[in-house]
Amino acid sequence: MDAFTNKCFGGNSAGVVSDARGLSEYQMKKIANEMNLSETAFVFPSTGMEYDYDIRYFTPTQEVDLCGHATIAAFKVLCEEKNITISEGTVQMRQKTKAGTLAVELIFEEEVLKSVMMTQTSPRFFEIIEDLSGLAEVFGLSPMDIGIKNLKVLPQIVSTGLRDIIMPVKSMNILKNIKPDFEKLTALSNRLGIIGVHTFALGFEGEVGDLVCRNFAPAAGINEETATGTSNGALGAYLVKNNVISLEKSKTIICKQGQYMDRPSTIVVCIEGSKDDMTVKVGGQAVVVLSGTIYC
Repeated sequence: MDAFTNKCFGGNSAGVVSDARGLSEYQMKKIANEMNLSETAFVFPSTGMEYDYDIRYFTPTQEVDLCGHATIAAFKVLCEEKNITISEGTVQMRQKTKAGTLAVELIFEEEVLKSVMMTQTSPRFFEIIEDLSGLAEVFGLSPMDIGIKNLKVLPQIVSTGLRDIIMPVKSMNILKNIKPDFEKLTALSNRLGIIGVHTFALGFEGEVGDLVCRNFAPAAGINEETATGTSNGALGAYLVKNNVISLEKSKTIICKQGQYMDRPSTIVVCIEGSKDDMTVKVGGQAVVVLSGTIYC
């Protein structure tokens, strides 16, 4: 599957095993490694009334608690395979993950699934990175490159399911030319207990959009990712918490990612509530690229 796009060979690829009953954890790890995609989702049917599906997510090297683009891909597959009844309007689903049981909205138009919106875990805000020199060195930047022009904001570890450093940079050109030292970034990630670093700049050249982003997670086996749902959810929460954007009941932002990897992605982030009590949803579209049978 390609998620956060409506065209094949765009967005972020995810593997989906739509019926993982009978697979051991060892087999799921081997399948994810064989697929060699940033994440593969393994879907199990519900065993009770509390949720509709139990979904587990694996990178090529490890299991992770949650994955936004693989969630969108998984529910697209479930609809394609008629496991979910096609309807009209918005259908509410619930998925059990290792990050908790989370709401998923399936939005249909004329009996076609137009988008999947996934509720993230409640935002949690951790360490603020006040010493920029070490972080700048990892990314081949000057400390002066980090931040937002005319605003006092610092990188911070934020989670809406997975811990990432959210790091603003001051221009699109700086963002485009980032060259991380992946060994140093892996060491930093392991030391801080984070998945990776989500960098962003305000504005998008030549196309309507609010933000452009890049995501680096070598400690999880992903040097750079073309679209990152949970990280963009954390980014939305970060922007509200740091007064970069105002929140009056609800706010929708569009995050562009993957264009420097020739796989452009569009991630929709919806934030509802207030600065101190917000709900974050992340969503978009997905398309089927390849289907087949795994023999193992």
